[in-house]
Amino acid sequence: MITIIRTARSSLILTLICLAFSSAAQTTDSVSGPNIDSNYIEDYTGWLTTRLYALYQNAAFIVSTDEVDNIVFQPNTNIKVGIAAFYKWFGVGLSINNPFYQFQESTYGKTRSIDLRINAFGRAVAAEFFIQEFKGFYIKIPNPPNRDYYILPDMNLVSIGAYAYWIYNSRKFSFRAAFVQNERQVRSAGSFMIRPGISYYSISSDTGIIPGEIINIYHIKHDEIITRGQFYSISLAPGYSYTLIFLKNAYINAAVFPGVSWVTYSYDGKYDSYSRADFVFQLGLRVAAGYNTRKWYVGGSVITSFNDLDASWSNSSFFYDVSQFRFWGGVRFDIFRKKKKNNP
Repeated sequence: MITIIRTARSSLILTLICLAFSSAAQTTDSVSGPNIDSNYIEDYTGWLTTRLYALYQNAAFIVSTDEVDNIVFQPNTNIKVGIAAFYKWFGVGLSINNPFYQFQESTYGKTRSIDLRINAFGRAVAAEFFIQEFKGFYIKIPNPPNRDYYILPDMNLVSIGAYAYWIYNSRKFSFRAAFVQNERQVRSAGSFMIRPGISYYSISSDTGIIPGEIINIYHIKHDEIITRGQFYSISLAPGYSYTLIFLKNAYINAAVFPGVSWVTYSYDGKYDSYSRADFVFQLGLRVAAGYNTRKWYVGGSVITSFNDLDASWSNSSFFYDVSQFRFWGGVRFDIFRKKKKNNP
């Protein structure tokens, strides 16, 4: 059984936190639902909002040592296709691997992945929960002398987390209009935001995260041979998001969240182990653009976060970068309101 089973306790705790965030999102939605400025926001939360989408998710784990500037690990991930639906404050989506195109496993190796995401977007409070695992990586940089890439089939990366968003100017600014589309921003507006979060990351490889061939070529010290690392993080990031409306229905949204995290991390090496806790800098960025009409919409988004996990393990540094690219097209159906009208 893959490593995610070993993190069941962390997953359960984060799930309970996410359910609390979801309850808060539902509560604020019901309390402040009518309290919006209709000159800025059109509300379609009572409609069924549906979409088809293409999704590409990637995770890059970077190791920097005295001997090698950057060793970049990446999974062999594919573009997924999916369907999603949103009603009121809750949304659910399902995606599968693209059946029409596969990356070459002989070149990049084989990656098995699990990705579960739950969103609860209220008007003033939003929440996101995720569980993600990749098993099987290749090293993008540096390249071996006699083949395309180093392949690490037993390397495993698990990430679990929950984030909440508090939106100050929720009367005039809609965060979900940019990313969920069950509202529509009709005039440009922005808002200050607060994003607390909690997350867990684990990276492991039975033979060592850095392959022996790289260790020998670059003469990396043996005390830098790490087989497992774990990171627990509690973060708080203030931020700002703004949506620019043009050509009546077109929009561009950008949100940035610079913040700090209290991170505890531990490493197991071939010859030693190491643990530490410290404050580190984190940066989150979300960008979305699209065309959003009353009945249909198209668009795309980029969500990325950069986590500086400087461990000071024998002058080695570790960085974790997560990116998500999504393109969608969808329609809204006013079926629930019509059913209510037809009921006696």
